[in-house]
Amino acid sequence: MAFSLSDKQRVINTPDSVRVFSPANVERTTSAAVTAGDKLFIEGFGHFDIDSITNIKLRRGRAAVNESKEFTVTAPAGVAIGDAIELRVEMDTTRYQSELAITSRLGGANTFVISTKPLAAITPAAIVDALVVAYTDFLAQFHLEETPLVIADAGNDIRLTTTAGYESVSFKRAEIRRSNQGIGSQSWVTLALNVTIASAFEGEGLGKFLEESIRMATPGNNDPYGVDTNDTRVDLRGTYTALYFEVSAPYTENLSTLAADHGPLAATHKFVLYLNEATSMAANSAVAKLAAIALLRATALTPLTATVTAAPLTLAQETSEVMILANASSVATVAAFIA
Repeated sequence: MAFSLSDKQRVINTPDSVRVFSPANVERTTSAAVTAGDKLFIEGFGHFDIDSITNIKLRRGRAAVNESKEFTVTAPAGVAIGDAIELRVEMDTTRYQSELAITSRLGGANTFVISTKPLAAITPAAIVDALVVAYTDFLAQFHLEETPLVIADAGNDIRLTTTAGYESVSFKRAEIRRSNQGIGSQSWVTLALNVTIASAFEGEGLGKFLEESIRMATPGNNDPYGVDTNDTRVDLRGTYTALYFEVSAPYTENLSTLAADHGPLAATHKFVLYLNEATSMAANSAVAKLAAIALLRATALTPLTATVTAAPLTLAQETSEVMILANASSVATVAAFIA
């Protein structure tokens, strides 16, 4: 019989909130001095024997990335000088953003549509130029509107890039069609994706996302994240390294009548720390000492590994590696992790 408690989470902005002590209660001032028999102290969580840690992982924060793709323009059938070209961009989003959201399907976003002035030439490059001018005119006409994307000239391609704040948005499809009075409704022509320059990524360990989960928790709704001091408040502009670890320890108390006479009962505790990289990433600071502990446990525990592996990691490596960098590669030394 065993007991598993829910994860406890905490934000750390002050490196002194994480300390390591020897069995003789002497503080370890460097990461190199940390040994397997030491105790880890985390303010708000308490003390932990390092050798009771059964799972651990450190992951550096990752910046958000705006998606950027280039689509090759081909002239629609029958297009002639004097016609206009309409561009329709279909997008998906992993977040519910009211200015983009649609009700027809989960994850969908409103389409972005613009139209060119009458064409003076009908080559792909001329159409691209006309679309860029149309986008510039759109910005001038709707200058108060927040636009989710930028349209740029890339030869015979149009380059679509999401704007800051829309890192959750990805481009599903870009289409054009011929437009003019008296020609009736024309079919959309889907443009071929030529190259993906960057894929959408919302970021990881960013202060603005921690704020959603942590600062919106209050004593009135059980304060599950323990926001109790200035040190645990989220820096919205900050980037945080995440530490995940589990501790397994036996308890001799009779936790219920069912547990009576069963002897020591195993209990597993799970913890998550978010450490501000602006304050805790220096040599021999909080993250360095935690990385040293992760290396010790990777040496002691078969499921855990600390190797130099280039990104992208496989699922098995994601599970086993104890130190993962912002670029999704893994490293094997403290110095490499905090660099």
